[in-house]
Amino acid sequence: MTLDLQPVSTASETNHFVARLNLGARVAIIGALLFVEKFLLNFLVDFDAAQAATGASALFRGLQHWTVRFAVTLVVALALFGYVHQSEVLVRINGAAREARIRLPWLILHGALLILLAALSYILYGDHAQIPFELRAPLYLAVGLTTVAALAVAMAPWSLWRRAAGAFGVLWVYALSAATVATCAMQLSQRLWTVTAGITFDLVRWILSPYIPELQVDSSRLILATNHFAVQVTDYCSGLEGMGLMLAFCCTWLIYFRREYRFPRALILIPGGLLLAFVLNAVRIAVLMLIGNAGLTDLAVNGFHSQAGWITFNCAAGSIVVLSRRSAWLQHPAIRAAVVSAENAAAAYLMPFLILLGGRMIVLAVWGSSGPWYVLPAFAGALALWHYRKRFATLDWRFSWRGAALGLVVFLLWMLAARWLLPADATRGTVGAAAQQWSTLSVVARVIGSIVIVPLAEELAYRGYLLRRLAAPDFAEVRFERVGFWPVLVSAVVFGAAHGSMWPPGVLAGIAYGLLVTRTGRFGETFCAHAVTNGLIAIAVVVGNHWELWS
Repeated sequence: MTLDLQPVSTASETNHFVARLNLGARVAIIGALLFVEKFLLNFLVDFDAAQAATGASALFRGLQHWTVRFAVTLVVALALFGYVHQSEVLVRINGAAREARIRLPWLILHGALLILLAALSYILYGDHAQIPFELRAPLYLAVGLTTVAALAVAMAPWSLWRRAAGAFGVLWVYALSAATVATCAMQLSQRLWTVTAGITFDLVRWILSPYIPELQVDSSRLILATNHFAVQVTDYCSGLEGMGLMLAFCCTWLIYFRREYRFPRALILIPGGLLLAFVLNAVRIAVLMLIGNAGLTDLAVNGFHSQAGWITFNCAAGSIVVLSRRSAWLQHPAIRAAVVSAENAAAAYLMPFLILLGGRMIVLAVWGSSGPWYVLPAFAGALALWHYRKRFATLDWRFSWRGAALGLVVFLLWMLAARWLLPADATRGTVGAAAQQWSTLSVVARVIGSIVIVPLAEELAYRGYLLRRLAAPDFAEVRFERVGFWPVLVSAVVFGAAHGSMWPPGVLAGIAYGLLVTRTGRFGETFCAHAVTNGLIAIAVVVGNHWELWS
């Protein structure tokens, strides 16, 4: 499905912005709202009682678990197949949603049902109510389905949803098959942890044998040890997580840029990426062992171990992108010419961010998250921004109160999410104590970097480059106003993923920044919003002692 938003020119049309979204954009909004609502409802569920459930309650818990997985996978599969298929009927139905208004009565009904669902979530498991479980479960299921249906009807007429469902035709078979296989694979993949951990253990031992002759091996417990350091290759070190991320990355990359590659030969990127991710994971463990054996135990455990996973994944993903873009065997000649012509422009938008990101990972791996060394990546990023400053002259740097207001909203969302997603009690004391050793100059330098350098580098990379690159290979010629909602959503997901455990508010912030720049056409607006958000976070860190926000 084509997910694009046409620019709105008048004030009255701006008031009906949501009502002018196509069907694909509305599906994305519904998905985001349901995700947030499910996340909040989970706080009301008695998970201890759910885990201890037996009989009918245990059966319902399992059914609930697998149904949610299947439904989410089915929707994602339908969206991907519909996007790739690009049938004329789907395109017409997708655009027809622009004329549909958001119906407030149905939204109010959705809210009322959500309150009822919250109460049912609280009493579903455990002894919170005297209502028999045989009555609670069907009532919970009925209210839950009605709540989702009310939101869908509020976003678009039921007739439009019915037409869209019929337009998918045979794609339903493929989507249902993909959802079934993916849901079963989630369960079967858990059995692969032990097997892959053993393979990783053997590979790490083979890598280390020439460098550590005295290496001690315990194959039964998968432990590699020396007189100074020991590593156990647990299931979580098997490399499956990295391979899962690489599979998602390669599939997303090939689907979105499918017109630029030659198929089926381009599919070689998937097994190649998986193999590369698996091997680099073994190399990561081997390097960890070498660092620890050298006597740098604190560096190995507290620095390198926490960052090396992301470093190796970024290296693997970056290698796949660079090699595939430079391969005439994989890319169509006509597209390759346009891509090569845009490479120089891309360097200006990406290098400051890559220098900042790479430098930050190295500093975190070597010195940890606090201390004066943490300002070095920001300084290096500033030099890169200054070097490429003339390349950004074509951007509209004007901004208004809209950017500042959005920055404030994102800050409030960020602080609210941090209460649940960041371990404040465990982190604040450690980071805060280390921060007391900083000099005033170091704190000031980091504040300046977080307000100016970091948001500028990130906005140039995510909104200046990625957002427009998803719209066309020659991104520099793409006007922000002509970018659709799909690039906004994809770039926001990538932006959120880069923020680790804070990815949910990161995705929402990315969507907000992307919509701001595509609606106004002013890059200065999104930079202003991002700078205000980071500035308020810096105040919360320094004045409010919320050092966990900088961890």
